[in-house]
Amino acid sequence: MTRLWSGSGCVSRGFNSCRRACSGLMAGWLAMVAIMIAAVAPPSANARVHAYIVVDAQTGKVLEAHNADTLCYPASLAKLMTLYITFQELSSGKMTLAQEIPVSLHAADQPPMKLGLRPGERITVESAILAITTLSGNDAAVVLAEAIGGTETRFAQLENRTARELGLNHTTFCNASGLPNWRQKTTASDMAKLALAILHNFPEYYHFFDVRSFDFQGRTIYGHDHLLGRCAGVDGMKTGFTRASGYNIVTSAVRDGRRLVGVVMGGSTIWSRDRLMVSLINRGFSIDHGQTLTLAASKEAETGRAAVRYTKTSDEAGEPANVPSSRLGWFVQVGGNYRYPLPVRRALESALRTAPGPLKGARPLVVKVGGRWYRARFSNMSRSSAWEACRVLRERRFTCRVSHLRSSGIDLASAGR
Repeated sequence: MTRLWSGSGCVSRGFNSCRRACSGLMAGWLAMVAIMIAAVAPPSANARVHAYIVVDAQTGKVLEAHNADTLCYPASLAKLMTLYITFQELSSGKMTLAQEIPVSLHAADQPPMKLGLRPGERITVESAILAITTLSGNDAAVVLAEAIGGTETRFAQLENRTARELGLNHTTFCNASGLPNWRQKTTASDMAKLALAILHNFPEYYHFFDVRSFDFQGRTIYGHDHLLGRCAGVDGMKTGFTRASGYNIVTSAVRDGRRLVGVVMGGSTIWSRDRLMVSLINRGFSIDHGQTLTLAASKEAETGRAAVRYTKTSDEAGEPANVPSSRLGWFVQVGGNYRYPLPVRRALESALRTAPGPLKGARPLVVKVGGRWYRARFSNMSRSSAWEACRVLRERRFTCRVSHLRSSGIDLASAGR
């Protein structure tokens, strides 16, 4: 420095000039780094989206929505997909409720909330499901994921394939629990679709969402859903929270045989989230069926259709053409609208197992409506048998309705898998 600036005064001025220059370079470098971080970092908790949607489970119609297609963090709502895939495994016979599955070190190391499982111990599939629907146990979710996918990473790949099949086109899963990952995103609309898929495809397992507590290894595990037993008709489904997501909830409720599904995401507190959900559910049940908009289906081409020809039918407002007079009578419709025939078959078969007496002699039909939707119906029924069948099915948590129209479609036995 002395060589460059000859003299103590010049040294001082040179040092200050260098300090100013270095400070300027440092400030510019820090600004550039900040821009780069902002480009790749996830949004902060303050940027979370407040969104909600309410859907009629039977018709698939949207009753009310706000920011329903805006990306949000799912938090523990992601466990609905973990449960959906588990129900698939149970339905196909690949797993049983009593089956004991091992707890890995990775599963045991999950942060709370969790059961506190230890590496090397085993837990039944049923207990793992209950741990998710009540406590929202992260360790239980990973135990199921590893039992099905081998690793949680491979299970996440299965989650995303299943999401595409269900039309959850704005959802990306990165883990089985919903623990923070900035790439893991969804929308209120997609979560509603997932909840409807559980209701329609696996009604025999829906009772797990209505459990408020269960006993595990000498402890009583209590649930987090404060709406169960406090809001008329609410019988499930799932809550979730992270700092980035805010307070989320998916709720299903049934009143007078009509079921609604609501989703609230990004609540500022548990209580404000729950109050909004109660308000949405109450308003939804007061809305007339004919004053709503149809829930948007996937724009992608449908795949996996059965290789059969379906008889087209009109919607409930009118009668289909060319239906023999012998088809006149009452019918029971189970579930709502399905994108593919296979879930319709499952719904029909599940209903037959649940109410074999009232449905004896009824004709199970896979009905195609409007060129894009499929419905599950039992036709050729008397008025009394139809109402009795629907009463029994509703007691078992099925969504159903009774109508007196000409019904058409194809026989259950004719629908290819």
